[in-house]
Amino acid sequence: MKNIVLVILGGLSLFSCIKHEVIPPPRPEVELNASFRADTNGFPIIYSKGVSGFDIKTADIREILTPPQFSNIKYFSSIESVNLVEYFKVSIGRDFWSAASGNYPPIGQFKIYFENLMASMSVAFSDDATTGVALEWRDANNQLWRSREEAVTPQIFSFLSVSQESDESGDYLKFRATFTATLYSLDETESRFLQNGEFVAYFKNN
Repeated sequence: MKNIVLVILGGLSLFSCIKHEVIPPPRPEVELNASFRADTNGFPIIYSKGVSGFDIKTADIREILTPPQFSNIKYFSSIESVNLVEYFKVSIGRDFWSAASGNYPPIGQFKIYFENLMASMSVAFSDDATTGVALEWRDANNQLWRSREEAVTPQIFSFLSVSQESDESGDYLKFRATFTATLYSLDETESRFLQNGEFVAYFKNN
């Protein structure tokens, strides 16, 4: 009888020492897709995230001013390759906010800023992206082309969709935009007409 009791107690002791692994729930992660396409001189240009080393790079330029002055920010999003010289970049600004709320615009304002831009038929072009959008493209020949406010041909840039999402790595504004624009060489002696353009990417707010 004593032997039976010892076996039972030993078994209970063994089970009480088993530690159960706690598996944390999966962390939310924003799905960040990216692609660019446009037609120029009858030829398509296509860049896709994950193909030929292409990926999105985001940046911003902020001017932080002491309240009651308003701080301002410009956003940049480009699809670039670690293997090729080509890239396409969209710059847009400026959004204004009070630095009393932080070093970046609040998330709600970040979202509303782009929703307001989407509500317009076309975002104005701005050479330095201070009052609108600027486009920049470097082609396979390492030639740089930039949009101009006063282009001689009609141009348009429109947001078709915007959505704000956040995860542990930051706050994002995902967007899909279309455009038609003439881009000029730096000395403005040459130009390239890009049409049927579409850019799927995102801006980051921190």
